Amino acid sequence: VGLTQRTYRRTWLNLSESIDACDKLHNVSQHKVACIEVNVEKTKSPMEQLLLHGKLDGLIGVHGAQMTQAILLPRHAHVLELLPWIPHYSRGKWVQRRSSPTPLGIIFHNTDLNHLGYSLGRDSVPLCEGEEGENLKKCFLRKGKKGNFKKFLWPRRDFNVNPEPVVKYIEKVVIPSEESRNMTSCDEMRGRLDKRFVWYNIWCDDGGDNKGHEKRSFPYNYAKHFYDVEDERRK
Repeated sequence: VGLTQRTYRRTWLNLSESIDACDKLHNVSQHKVACIEVNVEKTKSPMEQLLLHGKLDGLIGVHGAQMTQAILLPRHAHVLELLPWIPHYSRGKWVQRRSSPTPLGIIFHNTDLNHLGYSLGRDSVPLCEGEEGENLKKCFLRKGKKGNFKKFLWPRRDFNVNPEPVVKYIEKVVIPSEESRNMTSCDEMRGRLDKRFVWYNIWCDDGGDNKGHEKRSFPYNYAKHFYDVEDERRK
C-alpha cells in the first residue's frame, strides 16, 4: 500500500507513524502487508511512476494532484482520499465534499477503482495548538511574517494523520478484498468502517438489478456510490 508524500507543501508530517503501524498488520493477515512512501516528486520519469503505482494494491493520501496517479493502479485497487479539515470561515469546501464526488472523485467515478474518503479533523492541523473558538480563528487567519494565514490555507498546509483510520482501512477493506475472490455485499463492506468514511465508488453486490450502475466483469460487476447525504444538510 502506497502512502503519498509531498516535498514542498501538503507534507504528511507524521507519515512514519502510519507506515510503522501498517507494518505490524502482518499479524492479522496470511499475507505480508507492506506500506511504502510514494513521492512522485522524487521519481525520474513517467515510466518510473507507472511501474511504481502498477505494483500497489492501494494508495492513501491527502486530496491533491499526486492522488491522480491512482489511475495507474491495477484493476479494483483501493484509494483512500484524506479530506482536509476546513472550517466554515475558510475557502475550499469542495475538497472535503461528501455528498457528491470531490474533484478527484469525479476522475475515479465509475472506474475500476474502489475510492473512499476520510474526513480529517482539527487535530490534523499543526497550527495554533491550545487555541479555541474565536481565538483559534484569529490565530489561523493572522497575516504578516509571524502569522499563520499562508500556512493555514489548505493548498499549502502540512498535516498530521492519526494512524488509526489508515490501519483500519487497510485491515478492514484492502486486506479482505485481496484475500477473497467472492462478491462482497455492499452492506457488509460498508459495515466494516465507521461514518467518518464515505464510499464514493466501490465494487460490491447490492442485491438489486444494478440498473443505472456501470457494468464491469466478474468478480466485481458494478460500481456503486454511497454518498453522505447528511453532509449537504449539515451545511
